[in-house]
Amino acid sequence: MKEFHYFLDNCVNIMFKISGRMGETNSMFDELVGEKVRIVPMEKHHIQGLTEIGKDKMIWSHLPKAIYTLNDMKSFVEEALNKKETGIEFPFVVLRRDNDKIIGTTRFLDISNLNKSLEIGWTWYTPSVWGTHINTECKYLLLKYCFETLNLIRVQFKTDERNVRSQKAIEKIGGVKEGILRNHMIRKDGTFRNSVFYSVIEGDWVSVKNNLENILEIPQKQM
Repeated sequence: MKEFHYFLDNCVNIMFKISGRMGETNSMFDELVGEKVRIVPMEKHHIQGLTEIGKDKMIWSHLPKAIYTLNDMKSFVEEALNKKETGIEFPFVVLRRDNDKIIGTTRFLDISNLNKSLEIGWTWYTPSVWGTHINTECKYLLLKYCFETLNLIRVQFKTDERNVRSQKAIEKIGGVKEGILRNHMIRKDGTFRNSVFYSVIEGDWVSVKNNLENILEIPQKQM
């Protein structure tokens, strides 16, 4: 991802040392591509497509805010892009590889150069891909990038304690449950949210990668 490397290279607070790979064009790419999906940096021209898939109320049941209208989505995207400019987050859009139709979004957040870590969050998809391998493939591509290109040592996930579907999805990809933070956030309905935290660390990556490649039926390289 050329744009993400540029982002890292130009934000002092998150200048990862990528083992000498920074600046080598053969180690950069414009997108992450899998069998079913493409993951690309979020841009303003994605607002309309995200609005179309965001109309289903099921998406927002456990997320901090509900985004139903074009204006709501415009604010959501602009806020994400502003955080990208300040080096806080890096948002992506998920596209179907066969037709480039937008099916969801995700992002890197809580990016720490000092601790060589980040969180993958704000992930949501159109319900038509729930229960498929779309999320699994996206997480495989993102985790592979984090551990094999950025050389991170920790990738974190968190979700609402009530969101059992999300917890199962994180556990499916190999996330290790670390614990629950009580009253961690206030939900949009005013109730207090307990958040479940998961992680994949660099020592987990080989086994997590093998598991994901088995699920996705990706041929594994012989050592």
